[in-house]
Amino acid sequence: MGIDEIKTRGIVLDNAPQNEYDKRLVILTTDLGRITVFANGARRAGSRYAAVSQRFVMAEFTLRAGRNSYTLTKATIIRPFIELSEDIEKMCYASYMCELTSYFTREGLAAKDELNLLYVSFVAILAGELPEKLIRCIFECKILDIEGEGFQIEEYKKHGGHLSTTAEYTISYILSRELTELYDFNLKPEVLEEISDIIFTYTKKHCDYKFKSLDILTSLG
Repeated sequence: MGIDEIKTRGIVLDNAPQNEYDKRLVILTTDLGRITVFANGARRAGSRYAAVSQRFVMAEFTLRAGRNSYTLTKATIIRPFIELSEDIEKMCYASYMCELTSYFTREGLAAKDELNLLYVSFVAILAGELPEKLIRCIFECKILDIEGEGFQIEEYKKHGGHLSTTAEYTISYILSRELTELYDFNLKPEVLEEISDIIFTYTKKHCDYKFKSLDILTSLG
């Protein structure tokens, strides 16, 4: 690694073509936050950056810093999560998580917890043991908590909101869990519908943004 290079771990949140042969990546990293990275030649056939410049890939990136962005010089894939792109619903849920994470994170602000949350959530989607709607709900609840906007049960009830005992316990459980313990339970359909509606409404209240992936999920029914 050169003296002007930086090594960091991250997940590719998004990518876009950049002229004929290159790609512009948005990567969430542990220590640099959400950054823009240019992968030169990534669109060329046989490029060494072709695989690592795909969405959802987790890798160890070696970067050269520029004025407002970074240039990719080397990368080692840790986990590609390629299966997320092979199923339209899984892809939409993963894309929504990336969009929501991107909304909250900034360059220069460490994002270790956000990165780890994305990782365990991708793993949960691919495991196929829980409804994707529950995974989305848990993710929303936890990322809001990480960003200091955690769901306040007493405040919600104070303003007339109704929670069943099971829903109240479930939300408290999610907020109290370590990231590695988030996806270790399931819910009855009626409880899932209740907390999903509550947390989704709460999330929209704190995110003044129209998420494209949600529109696709809605169109899929």
